[in-house]
Amino acid sequence: MQLTNSDPRHLRFPNWTAPAALVLLVLGSTVTCLGNGWVQDDLPIIKLHPLVHTLARPWTFFNQAYWPAPFARDLYRPFTSLMFAIEWVTGGGRPVVFWTVSILLYLGTTFAVYRLAKRLINPGAAWLAAAFFAVHPVHVEAVAVAVNQAELVVGLLLALLMTAYIDRRRSGIPLTGRWIAAMAGGFAVALLFKEHAILLPAFMAAAELTVIPDPRPWRERLASLRLLFLALVLVAVAFVGVRGAALHGNITGSFTAEALGGLGMGGRALTMLGVVPEWFRLFVWPAHLRADYSPQEIVAATHWGSAQTLGAALLLLAIATAWVCRRSRPQVTFGILWAAIGLSLVSNIVVPTGIVLAERTLFLASMGVVIAGSDLLWLAGSWIHGRGSVGRIAIATSVIVLLAMGLSRSASRQHVWHDVAGLWFQSVIDAPLSYRAHHAYGSILFDVKMERSAEIEYRRAIRLFPKGIPVYIDLAD
Repeated sequence: MQLTNSDPRHLRFPNWTAPAALVLLVLGSTVTCLGNGWVQDDLPIIKLHPLVHTLARPWTFFNQAYWPAPFARDLYRPFTSLMFAIEWVTGGGRPVVFWTVSILLYLGTTFAVYRLAKRLINPGAAWLAAAFFAVHPVHVEAVAVAVNQAELVVGLLLALLMTAYIDRRRSGIPLTGRWIAAMAGGFAVALLFKEHAILLPAFMAAAELTVIPDPRPWRERLASLRLLFLALVLVAVAFVGVRGAALHGNITGSFTAEALGGLGMGGRALTMLGVVPEWFRLFVWPAHLRADYSPQEIVAATHWGSAQTLGAALLLLAIATAWVCRRSRPQVTFGILWAAIGLSLVSNIVVPTGIVLAERTLFLASMGVVIAGSDLLWLAGSWIHGRGSVGRIAIATSVIVLLAMGLSRSASRQHVWHDVAGLWFQSVIDAPLSYRAHHAYGSILFDVKMERSAEIEYRRAIRLFPKGIPVYIDLAD
């Protein structure tokens, strides 16, 4: 260690300790997934999909839907499918290769978050943000399921692109054509991995409003950014066109989630307002996790209730915090805006999606949460630190305990995704009101000839959600 001055209380650790600690945190929270097998969407998209078992014709991924037949042609992720093919061929179809790649992608994303955070907040707070990101249990689903590598890749790319954008804008160097082309190219690559990368321009706009100082009038400022945003819009339009051609004109996305079926925009807004407390809980205290949030875990809201009141209060708290911090701590405002933008596509208000809530969809938004949250914690910690040695001990202890709890929960949660049977057995415990969990567990029981127990699970699923037609069909079969 090096001394900052002659006072032995002022110590500075070697430069390698911060990144080394992040590596250990990432590995500690993820290596337990290396023995896992194929679960959920891994089965149709990777294990049983012959197109990703070869690299003989890689160009075919660009005119194919992400989901193989007989599934609906409603998603387009050619780079993700190509990545799966490379992993399959490289490892001979062994699942451990996929989870090794997932861990490496998660490690890369953690360092990208660290790099982005260091541009915005105190270096110590930036490390804290990356450390919380590394052990956050809500990220387990993104790592433990192979098909969710697209979440990791897009998170990694957008964090890197935003860091490059902030660096360039703060430097005062004009945005050259070559630099704009590089940013547009990175944007195109991210889109071809997963559609929600389309949020990049919104993240850039949030940065302009908060963390990028520019004394010029807004008209002049916007004029300097016109070519960049025009390039990004052209990339997005081209992507939508290519996507529509590959999906035979389908540009609307996936099916509508059961809890949102038949609801208008007002009904969806009311329902999602009741989901807001779940978002906050999963970001702040993710002790209880679920693999599925289908009815009746989450149901359509037809009137204002306690969940909507709590959701509205939490939203107002977030808005008030962003507003109060907009001048004194704009990085907090930026983090809150990042989280809001990251959740916008899964908010289901303007356009309904096939998901009301899934933990993997919180991955991108959580970057903003850890940045804003760590900066506020660092501010509080600085105040407590000045209260004496007791305060300093309390701060260090709290951080260590939180990181240890997150690491332990993440490491143990990885085992839940070990195999299909174990996943759905645990799911009926974690989400007892999920009709889909009981349906899936009943199918597992039928496969092992436990017909009576299977029938009980199917009938529970029907009682929970009488509109679940597939359950009736499977029970009849």
